Amino acid sequence: METKLEKDVRFLKIYALVATLFCAVFFLTAFTLKSGEQKFEEITTSRIKFVDSAGKEQAKIGAQSGKDSTPGLLFYDSAGKARVRIGADIGSGSAAGLVFYNEEGTESGALKYSAKRDKDGKIDAYSLFTMDQFKSDQIVFLEYDHAGDKKRQGLVISDRPDTMSPQAEKLINDLGVALRSAKSETEAQALRREYLSKLPAREIVARRLFAGRDVEGASQVTLSDPDGKPRLQLKVDSLGKASITFLDTSGRVVRTIKP
Repeated sequence: METKLEKDVRFLKIYALVATLFCAVFFLTAFTLKSGEQKFEEITTSRIKFVDSAGKEQAKIGAQSGKDSTPGLLFYDSAGKARVRIGADIGSGSAAGLVFYNEEGTESGALKYSAKRDKDGKIDAYSLFTMDQFKSDQIVFLEYDHAGDKKRQGLVISDRPDTMSPQAEKLINDLGVALRSAKSETEAQALRREYLSKLPAREIVARRLFAGRDVEGASQVTLSDPDGKPRLQLKVDSLGKASITFLDTSGRVVRTIKP
């Protein structure tokens, strides 16, 4: 014959089991509609993952705070590697855009936009569409740069060595550290010019072609040598005057052809 204590214990076990089943049914029915959809007015979370029918992660949205957080929205390929990133804070500034990655996880190009006015009301804006050399930096890009009353837009094609020297690698690393403190794209460009002038351009990056509008309002095509020094310039200035100019390695004009 069961004692009173044994009866009480058996009752509590049955009660706990029934209560657990009831709670499970309640939560499942509370968050599942007949259509299979769930609707919420607001969700607060730091990360959302999207998986396929096999449970494999295909995309992820995450906040940009803290180490190892997911920056924006990441899309993965069939091998599970991140290939595209969409975000509102791309790079060192406040640019919004896309970043593309190759199969080895290295950045291979980007599309960025940023525009604002500084404290004095002057325009500080830029946009870029870049194509990177494999496991290196950009070699082809479309650029719009607008700082105050100066603006420039055009196509730039550059050369980069397949393998950089130790001196060049150190300079690039130092430049990367300096760029983290840049407060605007204009300041970042000034830092790039300062650092890149310390070694021959062919050891790091040499601009070979520019085609577009310069800061003086002229449309031009500039062709440069392997060290990035302009040697031939086709130009129509802001007054509509056309010219073809030949330059030496020091930038001195050696011949100009006009109509």
